[in-house]
Parts: sequence; structure tokens; C-alpha cells
Amino acid sequence: MEYISSFTYCDTIQTEMTPQGPQQQIVKPLQALTPIAIPGNFSFAIACSIAGFDTSKENSVKIMFLDPSNNVLYDTGDVNFQLPTEQIKPSGIASMQFNIDIRNLVFREAGLHSTKVIFNNIELGEYKIQVIVGE
Repeated sequence: MEYISSFTYCDTIQTEMTPQGPQQQIVKPLQALTPIAIPGNFSFAIACSIAGFDTSKENSVKIMFLDPSNNVLYDTGDVNFQLPTEQIKPSGIASMQFNIDIRNLVFREAGLHSTKVIFNNIELGEYKIQVIVGE
């Protein structure tokens, strides 16, 4: 059964080179999105990991960011993927991390915004965050 194993709103996601290979680094997790004015632009990133899915078939994920009026502000569309057989561990749980970098998104209203994660046409979760005028 597929599930969301982690979800984070953050300032950005950087790739760092380590002796074990490239590693993703979440920079400045966010508790609120704070554009300097509304309406106004703001940039942020989302890190979302999905686990427990069927690795023997192609899967689809869609991530949508909505305002308090349920208007879609950002939509990845359907992203189809299938893990290469050499990356599938027989004793492990299948897992995939999706990093989304959203730059200069226009916010037209303050309030409680949400991100919906849809996997194979089933909503796995909804994550909310406040948008407030920052300093």
C-alpha cells in the first residue's frame, strides 16, 4: 500500500556531493510562506517522499498547490515513472522522493493554502501551510 513517508515545505533543496554520491539537502524548512506583499510573488520548494508502491509497473504522481478558494496555483501534471530493476531492493520498501522547486509563484490572497499529493489517481494526502505578508 502506497503512502507518503515525508513531506516538507522549504526555502530550497540543494544537491551536495559526498563520498557516497550526490545527496539532497533541505534548506530552511518553512512554517509559513511569507511574500513581502499580497498580491505578490514568492519562491519555495517542496520535498515529498512516497513509499510502498508496486515496483513492477509504471506509476503516476501529481502534486497540486491550491489557494484558500481551491484555485490551482501550481500543478505538476501527471508524472509517470518506473524504478529501474537494478534499483529495486528485494528486502526493502520501494521509495521515491519528488523535489519541486516553485519559483516566483503569484499569490493573490493570504490564508491557508494546501498541497495535494495524488498517486495513481488516488489522493494520498493534503498538506496545509499559511500564506501571510512577510517583512
